[in-house]
Parts: sequence; structure tokens; C-alpha cells
Amino acid sequence: MNDGGKNDPLPVKTKDQVERMVRNLVDSLAGDYGLKVDGKTVNKEFRDCFGREGEHADDGRFDLTYAVRATLPEAEHGKAIRAMRKRLEGQGYKISGYREDKSKDPWALMDAKGGEGGLFVSVESYTPPNQLVFSVNTPCFLPAGVKQQQVSAPASDASPVTRKDARLALMAPVSSAYRGNPFG
Repeated sequence: MNDGGKNDPLPVKTKDQVERMVRNLVDSLAGDYGLKVDGKTVNKEFRDCFGREGEHADDGRFDLTYAVRATLPEAEHGKAIRAMRKRLEGQGYKISGYREDKSKDPWALMDAKGGEGGLFVSVESYTPPNQLVFSVNTPCFLPAGVKQQQVSAPASDASPVTRKDARLALMAPVSSAYRGNPFG
């Protein structure tokens, strides 16, 4: 029976390994452009994983949302994001959103997915205008030493699960300018 891949084996990592992988990526992207992320702005959350159809298992599977800011003069945002885009593309990431448009808010942004860990990475301008926000969402991971449970779809009346976007915790309150953002 084909279950659409919902019971495919999950990658196995500890929460520390996943956080280290994400931090290394962000530090590396920022470092390539001479930036240092501000550890005081880190917002991270490990959560239970849910499938596309709201499936849930009790085997400890988890994902991570992680966001952090770095200071950079606004005039450099586009140039920095272009360099980061090039680097991520070279590592096998697919760019799913990109813009440099001063009439939009945020005016500079890039979204990418892929790489070795199947990560979703976003870098964008942030208000005040001298900061960039780096955010990463991971796929599901299974803790080491745990047997993966097989899951089935929930009852048809179950409500869908909405993922939390780590960028929201670092941004100003959502205004009408964000409603038209095609990337997030």
C-alpha cells in the first residue's frame, strides 16, 4: 500500500545536532559577508512534528524554527542577500523567493530550500533598517535510539496544523504591508 511517503524513514539527529547544524549555516552565511549574528536576538523553538495532513506520532519526532538578527547598514542589504543567494545555490538550495524592491516591506529578502539538511532558509531586511533577520525551519527529525512509529491520516474532521514562522517573533507587529508578501 502506498501511503504517499508519510512513513518514509526520518533522518535521525539529536536536538543539539540539529541546532548546531542550523547555527553553523547561519553563522557561515553571515560570516561570509563579515557579519556576526547577535546571540541576544536568538529565537528558537523545538516542536513536535505533524504531517501534511495533520498526522501525529508519539515517537519524539521534532523540528526546529530558529531566527536571529545581524546588524548591517541598510545600503548593504541587497548586496549581502545576493552573495548569500549565490552561496546557497552553490550548495544545492533552490531559491523560492527573492526580491530587492525599496517600495516593499521588507524590501530585500531571499527564501531558499534544500541543501544537505532539507532546510528552509530566509534572510530579509528588518526594521530598524540596519538589521537582517536570518530564519531557518527544519524538516522533521527522529531522536537517536527511537523506533519510528507508522502514522495514518487523522479523522477527516481534524483541523490542519499551522506551522509557526520564527521570523514573526523577531519582527514588529504585523501590519497591512505584510499581507501582500508573496514569500511569507
